[in-house]
Amino acid sequence: PRASLYQEELLKGAEIIEWKRKWHLRGDTTAGHIKRGLGLSMHTWGGAPHNSECRVTINPDGSVSAELASQDLGTGTRTVIAIVAAETLGLPIEAVKVNIGDSAYPPSGGSGGSTTVGGVSSSTRRAAADALDAILKAVAPALNADPANLEAAGGKIQVKGDASKSMTWQQACSRLGVKPIRANGKQPDPAKGSLASSGVAGIQMAEVTVDTETGIVKIEKLVSVQDMGLIIDAKTAESQIYGALIMGVCYALYEEKIMDQATGRMLNPNMEFYKLAGIGDIGTLVVHLMTGQEQDARGVIGLGEPPVVSPGAAISNAVANAIGVRVPSLPITPDRVLTAMEKKGGLT
Repeated sequence: PRASLYQEELLKGAEIIEWKRKWHLRGDTTAGHIKRGLGLSMHTWGGAPHNSECRVTINPDGSVSAELASQDLGTGTRTVIAIVAAETLGLPIEAVKVNIGDSAYPPSGGSGGSTTVGGVSSSTRRAAADALDAILKAVAPALNADPANLEAAGGKIQVKGDASKSMTWQQACSRLGVKPIRANGKQPDPAKGSLASSGVAGIQMAEVTVDTETGIVKIEKLVSVQDMGLIIDAKTAESQIYGALIMGVCYALYEEKIMDQATGRMLNPNMEFYKLAGIGDIGTLVVHLMTGQEQDARGVIGLGEPPVVSPGAAISNAVANAIGVRVPSLPITPDRVLTAMEKKGGLT
């Protein structure tokens, strides 16, 4: 399956970047000092879920909270937890209050290693599902229905297939009296199967131009085709990949820590001499997410690190395709480009 997935991703990337039309043998032989090249890279990563426990509470006033001790480092963990709990309970996202990042909450792994989303989504889903079962059981007599024939959708609890037999979420919660429903879900939970897995593929393709007079490399286009199993939130997944591509351009072309060999001190510990890409240096970024039943069946897989692996290799290969010689180390700075060309005999 992995080989066929890579093949599918490569074909999609080639379509987006117009590989067949633009590719040439190593060394652009067209006239002029601006040389164009294409490069690609493939990567893989684990992304297995960390251990996590989540507590979902449904209060008699209709409010809902999800609590666990993992943190949000700015990658959208709060959003994922809210989406999973809200979808499970048939509520809008804003109806769920997410409380995280405190040891007072149920234990959940640290954020990192592309393990967070699989862990917190699985524990949240299980906790929310158990809480939903409890409230369906509580309101079933009022709807004269078996709990198994009830569902939560659109802010209501209703008989499946008959929305006329329903009550609002607030009406349902009011039947709890003064005692809230609390349910805990865990990841892993072997008795309940797996909601997440590990092992992603992914490819990236870069189109660059190289000025052979100055050695300056310019990113024209960078394409990422990435699988990640079941996608909880496409918008934040895409954002994660865009961030990885931007970081990739930075480490491929600009970022370099210069150390004093005698003292071990960093000589460029500031934003004046530790170079990063500016908005005009990034080029056109294109992200394509692999979706479908086959991906959904894999469950949730972490996305934090996989797409940051490939940019350096794809860009390096594109530079080699443009100028006909490999620049052997990153970042691919103008002086290294000119040195590589001089060794090849490409400068006069």
